[in-house]
Amino acid sequence: MVGWLEQLWDTITAVSVPLLVLGVSFQTAQTLFVALAWRNILRAAYPEAGVTYRPIMRYYAGGVGLNAILPASAGTVAMLGFFRSSIAGSTVAGLVGATVVENIFFVFVSILVYGWLFFGVAGSFDVHFGWFADHPAASVVILVGGAILIFIAGRILYRRFKTTWENAKEGGAILADRRKFLVQVVGVEALSYAARMGVNATFMQAFHVPVSVTNVFLIVAASSISSTVAVLPGAAGAQTALASVVLHGVAPQNVITAYTVGQALITTAWNVAFGLGALAHQIGWAETRKLVHRKRKDEKEKDAAVVADDAAATPARE
Repeated sequence: MVGWLEQLWDTITAVSVPLLVLGVSFQTAQTLFVALAWRNILRAAYPEAGVTYRPIMRYYAGGVGLNAILPASAGTVAMLGFFRSSIAGSTVAGLVGATVVENIFFVFVSILVYGWLFFGVAGSFDVHFGWFADHPAASVVILVGGAILIFIAGRILYRRFKTTWENAKEGGAILADRRKFLVQVVGVEALSYAARMGVNATFMQAFHVPVSVTNVFLIVAASSISSTVAVLPGAAGAQTALASVVLHGVAPQNVITAYTVGQALITTAWNVAFGLGALAHQIGWAETRKLVHRKRKDEKEKDAAVVADDAAATPARE
């Protein structure tokens, strides 16, 4: 922990104060805009509950902060738990439906970015379709067989989750008003995405990585892919590896490494400070500390249980 704090301090002092403030401001704006989208979704889902912005923002920011220091999306689980306990009439299934609605824009944009990366950026992927042209019969069998399997799997999943989805539809009430959804969710989340671009562009400038639309989107794609891996706080290790690939030739390797690690450390530290501060303002500092320690204790107990199960399953050797 001490080493990480020393690295964080060295990174912060290496960045000019104006760029540091600008980058942190963009990061804060991203959090605030996503929280506003959440408020709009939940207010439409539970109109009688009197959903207001400040508690939702604090719960969301707290979830982001917890996700930065706890594994397995524990912060997201805690956030949904706070929503459930504070919004009258809300249900777990309804909040799951709201989560789906909240992610529609980001999933759509991610598909566009990945598609552009796959087909538009020279050298990102080396795609060959010659085999399909040389084996037309086999290609037809593969495509038809794949379509049949997808259809069967879809039918099974539809039957299994139909009841759950009926309950979850309450969380997607805002979808019934297309204009409201486009303005209050898509429009607001587009602003948050622009703020995310601002974060990347600002820290690229701070660490002397050439700033361009292409380079910013490459970093966004790398960050999205690595978000499920947390080798270092903020998934800095995975981001560094992927950024080295997507920005190859754009800047020296040591510059790319300094940028990715630096941005990850600074934004992670800010997410923790801002998020836990906002959460403590809502539920109290003592409860916030208990939440962090309880989550960490649960993870340790889970790891210990896994080790014990493995040991019990391993036959004794003489």
